[in-house]
Amino acid sequence: MPPRVVSVPKTPKESYNPNRPASSLLLSQALHLHDTLQWHVAEVQAVLAINPKKLRTERELSEYAHKVTRILHPHSAKRRRK
Repeated sequence: MPPRVVSVPKTPKESYNPNRPASSLLLSQALHLHDTLQWHVAEVQAVLAINPKKLRTERELSEYAHKVTRILHPHSAKRRRK
């Protein structure tokens, strides 16, 4: 079955005013993005702290690859089975 295409009308040019004060919604979204980005930075720093040259077993390398993949492709990384 082909994907359903939904047409979205273009936003009128007058809808965006770069000099207009930001709304509380936009400010709230910016704060949420900032908080989320800080979480990702911490996660990336933790993975970058791992030296891949010191990984010796297939398990260690598999776990490392999983961590990196989860960061680079968060929507496609599968959950680990326990």
